[in-house]
Amino acid sequence: DEMVAVELKSNHKMIGNVYIGKRDFVSIEIGYVFNKNFWGKGYAKEACTALINDLHSSGVHRIFAECDPHNHNSWKLLESLGFRREAHLKENVYFWKDDNSNPLWKDTYIYAHLQNEC
Repeated sequence: DEMVAVELKSNHKMIGNVYIGKRDFVSIEIGYVFNKNFWGKGYAKEACTALINDLHSSGVHRIFAECDPHNHNSWKLLESLGFRREAHLKENVYFWKDDNSNPLWKDTYIYAHLQNEC
């Protein structure tokens, strides 16, 4: 697994990163985190497009990503990159607990991009 830093060309300021995780069957999982000040400016799309092209060119068959269904910006980005929604998992993960230590369950969308869909 690795993190790829994304920086502005103009001043080399790091504005985010893209996670790349190797998975079974020649598959890669990607994820991204960007500084909120740079959302909606096309930087995540530019970085992910370049990585998707490089990964598929190097023989990666399937790239997938998971996101919160409430994060409209994230899943709209995936769809604009040509990812296809494959699943909506109900209450499959939690990151926090309430005051009584009960999990706060969240849903997950799963998206994929296949090599022959470039």
